[in-house]
Amino acid sequence: MLPNFRIKNDTMMFGRWSFYRIKVFYIFVSILILTISLPALAPGSFEEGYELYKKGKYYEAETILLREKELSPKNLDVYAVLGWIYLYTGRYVKAIEISEEGLKISSTDTRLITNIGRAYQYLKRYNDAIKYFQKSISMSPKYPYNYYYLGRVYLDMGKYILAETAFSAAISLKSDRYIFYMFRGEAYEKMGKYQDAEKDYKKALTLKPNDPRLKEALIRVISAQATSQQGIE
Repeated sequence: MLPNFRIKNDTMMFGRWSFYRIKVFYIFVSILILTISLPALAPGSFEEGYELYKKGKYYEAETILLREKELSPKNLDVYAVLGWIYLYTGRYVKAIEISEEGLKISSTDTRLITNIGRAYQYLKRYNDAIKYFQKSISMSPKYPYNYYYLGRVYLDMGKYILAETAFSAAISLKSDRYIFYMFRGEAYEKMGKYQDAEKDYKKALTLKPNDPRLKEALIRVISAQATSQQGIE
C-alpha cells in the first residue's frame, strides 16, 4: 500500500504544479499583450481625433483630443489641433490658452504661434495679431499662410499697400491658392487698382471656378472700370 500512496501523492503534487505553471503562463501572456497593445492606443486616439477634426466634427474631436492630452501631455500635435478646433468654433480665448500651454513645452512651434495670431485677429486685437504673425514668419519664412494671415490683418486695418505686399509674398511661395489671389484682388480693389484686381479675381476663378464671391467681385471691378472710363470721357 505504501508504494501506491507515494504514486498518488506524487501525481497530486505534479497536478498542482502543472496548474500553477499554467496560471503563471496565462498571467505572463496577459501582461505581454497589454504591454504590446497599450503604446499603440495613444497614437490611435490622436489619429481618431484628427480624423474627426478633418471631417468637421469639432466637438467630438475635442473630447478625444482632450483625453489624449491627459495621456500624452507633451504631444504638440494635440495642442495644435485643439487650437484649430477652438478657432473654427469661435472660442478664440481658449485657442490662445491651449496654444500658450503648448508653447510652454516648445516655444518654437510656429503652429501654436500662428494660432495665437489668428485668435487675436478674430478678436480684432490687430497689433497683437501682427506681432505673432511676424514672429512666426521670422521662424518659418517659407510658410505662405503666415503672410496670408498677416495680409488679412492689414486688410481689416485698411492698410492696403501692406496687405498687397503680404499677399504677394504668400503667392510667391505658393501660387496655386485661390484665396491668396482673391484677397490680393480685394486689396487692389480698395486701392482703386481695378485692372490689377480684375486679373487677380480672374486668376482665382481659374483655381476655383464658379465661386459666387469671385464672380460678384469680378463683375464689380469691371463695372468700376467702365464707370471710371465714362467719367474720363
